[in-house]
Amino acid sequence: MGPLTDVRVLDLSRLLPGPFCTRLFADMGADVIKIEEPRRGDYSREFEPRRGSMSCWFMEVNRNKKSVALDLKDPRQKAQFLELVKTADIVVESYRPGVLQKLGVDFAAARQVNPAIVYCSIAGFGAQGPFAHRADHDLGYQSLAGLVSMSGIKDGPPAIPGTLVADMQAAAMAGMSILAALHHARRTGEGQSLSLNLFDVCLAMVPGVAATYFGSGFVSQRGNNWLGGNFPNYNVYRTKDNRYVTVGCLEEKFWREFCHVLGRPDLIPALEKEEDYAPLTEEIGRVIATRTLAEWVAAAEEHDACLEPVLRFDEALALEQTKADEMVLEIDDPRYGTYRQMGFVPKFSATPCAVYRPAPALGEHTDEILGALRT
Repeated sequence: MGPLTDVRVLDLSRLLPGPFCTRLFADMGADVIKIEEPRRGDYSREFEPRRGSMSCWFMEVNRNKKSVALDLKDPRQKAQFLELVKTADIVVESYRPGVLQKLGVDFAAARQVNPAIVYCSIAGFGAQGPFAHRADHDLGYQSLAGLVSMSGIKDGPPAIPGTLVADMQAAAMAGMSILAALHHARRTGEGQSLSLNLFDVCLAMVPGVAATYFGSGFVSQRGNNWLGGNFPNYNVYRTKDNRYVTVGCLEEKFWREFCHVLGRPDLIPALEKEEDYAPLTEEIGRVIATRTLAEWVAAAEEHDACLEPVLRFDEALALEQTKADEMVLEIDDPRYGTYRQMGFVPKFSATPCAVYRPAPALGEHTDEILGALRT
């Protein structure tokens, strides 16, 4: 069994940051009860593709959870939710500021029935400031925090990041913060509210950029720093077969290895002067273009050259490293057959993560869980 089998979480969140955070708890054995609106539930239930009637997205993000359908606008069902709070350790929510206060199920109400409750709010911009009630998504938070301005080619347009960085980082930071608050609650009996927002997460995600700006006033933008393709030894290059490799040999020892892989040890001293970076990048690009992706992968196999292929997601899943890490699970589901899902990142030696149950149907556990309150 997982390390969190004695923890109960009430999950009021929807879509990605909150639900992925609580899925991490569920994978670690916590009893996670997803509280959903009776008619629609979590919006991600509607996403394509589907396995039968169930969204694959919803199944990936909400496995190992139970579902209770409650209309929190209904006084009787609100009272049932607060009865559930008495049995819980944690509440996670992602509503806009003020919504749960109006419904009477916010932290203040939860603390009245359970003084040790840990109540985590995940919002776009938090509860204060001029943007508090603004709607947005991952790309918007990254844009406002300066991250999108750093992505892309020098003198070109900003590039849209290929991943939901703000959502996923918020999920991880929320999980760590919740466990810290839970540790405090179990030592002292004192619960607390905690909040984090995706805009702040994006601002804090680039400590190197922040340190450089606070230290010297230098503003990192695309093409003017080592993360933006300005360095020949931290860059992307096209191969002969129109694929790409990345080079990330920042340390001198790795740069030397890379130059030997290129068959160009004469380029080793060229990295010493920044004014040589542009012609050096062009020369590396010319050399990389003489071989295919597979040829470069083979050439770098026995060298610590920090040269890697740019793979598609299906190719990444097929890697032997992926298999060794058991990052693809085969799920046998009596309702939807056998399918694959992503595995577990943390590897516990004594209390491993596991798949305990598939993602629930809307309200699947309502009678079971609410019935237990009456016994």
